Amino acid sequence: MTAGLRINTGVELTAPDAKPTPVQLSVAEQAARRLIDLGRPVESEAWFGTRPCMPDMLPVVGRASRQRNLWLHFGHGHQGFTLGPVTARLIAELMNDPPPVVDPFPYRFDRL
Repeated sequence: MTAGLRINTGVELTAPDAKPTPVQLSVAEQAARRLIDLGRPVESEAWFGTRPCMPDMLPVVGRASRQRNLWLHFGHGHQGFTLGPVTARLIAELMNDPPPVVDPFPYRFDRL
């Protein structure tokens, strides 16, 4: 990042209006500081917030129903970094007709 490094951690399952508990972030920062010189924090306080997720917690992957040349690949919530590559592969397979790596049916847009 142009302003410095950003440390991200896991997920805290709590109410959206609950007071943040930065334990995970503190542990991650301490571990990172043992490995590299992070310098001073760029921001005065850590950001905490909710992450968008689909109602059924599954991503939307596949062709848009009303726009034939529009392909959808979103809704991974906080797992986009992990699931992005395999859903990109699935989209590529759906666009090019080889057998898909997984069954795309559960991820179609019209399920919602």
